[in-house]
Amino acid sequence: MEPTVALHVIVKDGNKYIRDCLRHLQQQTYPHCVVRIFDNASDDDTVAICKREMKTADIIQFDKNYFVSGGFNKSLQYSQEKYVVTVSVDVMIDPHFVENAVAVMEKDRTIGVVQAKVFYYNGDTKEKTTTLDTTGLTIYQSRRIVNRGHGEQDTGQYNAPGEIFCHEGAIPFFRRDALEDVKMQRMTHHKSSEYEYLDEDFVLYAEDLDLGWRIHLFGWKCWYEPSVVAWHDRSTTHATAGSKRAFIKQRKTIPDYKRMLDIRNQRLTMIKNDFPQTVVRHSVFVVYREALLFLYVLLFERSSLRAYRDIIRMAPLMLKKRKIIRAKSRVSEKEMRQWFLKV
Repeated sequence: MEPTVALHVIVKDGNKYIRDCLRHLQQQTYPHCVVRIFDNASDDDTVAICKREMKTADIIQFDKNYFVSGGFNKSLQYSQEKYVVTVSVDVMIDPHFVENAVAVMEKDRTIGVVQAKVFYYNGDTKEKTTTLDTTGLTIYQSRRIVNRGHGEQDTGQYNAPGEIFCHEGAIPFFRRDALEDVKMQRMTHHKSSEYEYLDEDFVLYAEDLDLGWRIHLFGWKCWYEPSVVAWHDRSTTHATAGSKRAFIKQRKTIPDYKRMLDIRNQRLTMIKNDFPQTVVRHSVFVVYREALLFLYVLLFERSSLRAYRDIIRMAPLMLKKRKIIRAKSRVSEKEMRQWFLKV
C-alpha cells in the first residue's frame, strides 16, 4: 500500500503567492496527498483565497502568529501521515515532486529528510528560472554556512544524488519517524505545543540548520535528490556574490531584526549541536571568522550587537538542550567531522 503524504502550507499574509502555490500542489502526480493550510493569523485575504481555490484542503486558522517554527510544531498535531512536507508559500513544486521523493524514501528507510533541487522563482513575472536557489546546506570548518549552488546556472553540476550536511527550510520532505525521534520536550512557556521539532526560541532563521544537524546526530540521513524539483522566490538569489563588498551590500537589504537573528541563531545552533573536540580542531578558522564578523558588526551593523547579548543570555538554555541531544546522539565526533569542509 502506498503511503500518504501530508503537504503542510504554513503561511502568514501570503496572498501574493498562495494561488500559484496551491495550484502546483493540486497538480501532483502522486495520488495519496493530504493538503493542510495553517494560517498564522494573516491580516490579508489569504484564508479567503484558500477556501476559494482549494476546497479539498483542510484550513486551520491559528489564534496568533507562531512564525514558521511554532507553526510547524503545531501543525504536526494535526498529522499522522508517514511523510510530511513543509511548504513555504513562495515555493512552487514540480508535478512529480511528491512521487519522486516518496520513491527515494521508500528505498532507504534511514533517510530522515529529502532536499530538493530548488531553482529561483520570480514571483512578479511568475518565471521559473534555471538559476539555482539551493541544493542543501554545506558547512565549513570556520562554521560558515552556505546554500550549495545558490545563484549558479544549472548545467548539471548538481545532478548526482547523495547525502548532504543539512536540508534547507523552504521545502523539506520529512519522514515522520525521524521527526518523532529528534523531537524535544519544550523548556519554555511560550511554545505552541508540548514538543519542539523546530526550535521556537530561535523565532526566525537557522531553525532548519538546527533541525538538520540534530537529524544527523541521531543517525538519520539528509539526502539530496535532484529529481525532486521546486522553485522558490528568494530575493537574494540574483544578488549573490563572493566578495566582502557584495556581502555588506546584501546584508543592508535585510531588516535589522532579521540580521540580528541570523547572527544569533547560527551561534546558538553551534552551542546546541557542535562537538567541542571538533571546534578545538577547527579553532583557528572558527576564531578568525568570528573575529571578522564581530568587527564587521561593530563597524557596519551595530544593530546586531544585541545578538551577542542574547547569546550570553540564552546560552544556559541551549546547554540544557545540548545535554538532552548528547544523551540521544548516535553519531560519533569523527563521523560528524567529515561534513566540515576545508576553508
